[in-house]
Amino acid sequence: MSTEGFKIEILDGKVVMTPRTPEQDWTIDEIKSAARRTGLTRERLVSDVAIDFPDETSSAPDVAILDNGAHRTQNRFTCVDLLAAFEVVSRPGDPNDYVLKVEKYGRYGVGVYVVADPFTRICTVFEQPQGTGYGERTEVRYGESFDVRLSTGEAFTVDTGTFPSKST
Repeated sequence: MSTEGFKIEILDGKVVMTPRTPEQDWTIDEIKSAARRTGLTRERLVSDVAIDFPDETSSAPDVAILDNGAHRTQNRFTCVDLLAAFEVVSRPGDPNDYVLKVEKYGRYGVGVYVVADPFTRICTVFEQPQGTGYGERTEVRYGESFDVRLSTGEAFTVDTGTFPSKST
C-alpha cells in the first residue's frame, strides 16, 4: 500500500515504510515500458499492488507481472498468478529486497525476481526458484541489457542504460 509518497509493507512481521524516490519511480517506469513494448498488457503489469501469499504477509512489488487471466479479489492478486517481481532498492544493501524477498519469492515459485539497485548501479536477476530462494543469480551492470523470460514463454529485454543512479 502507498500513502503520501511512502510505500508501506509488512516484512518479516515488521512494518516497513519507505519514501519513493524519483530514481525508483523512473526505474519502475522504464521496466514497465520495456514489458509493454513487447506486448504485455497493462492489466498484467501492476505497481505497489498487494500480492497475497498463503500463511504469510502480502507483498507489493514495485513491478509485478501477472499471468494471463490473473484472479483479482478486490484490489489484490495471489502469488499463484505472479510470474515476475521487480524491486528498486530504496536504501543501500536493503535486506528486505536482497534477503527476505529472495527467500519468499523463491519459496512460492515466482519465476523471475529482479532487484534494481541505483546505489551500486547493478540489477540482480534471480531465476530458477527453489524452496530457499533461487538457483541462479546474475548481476547486470547499469548500461547493459538483460532478458526476462516468463514461464508462459513470453520474453522481453530490459535495457538498463537509462536507469538513474543515486549516491549514498
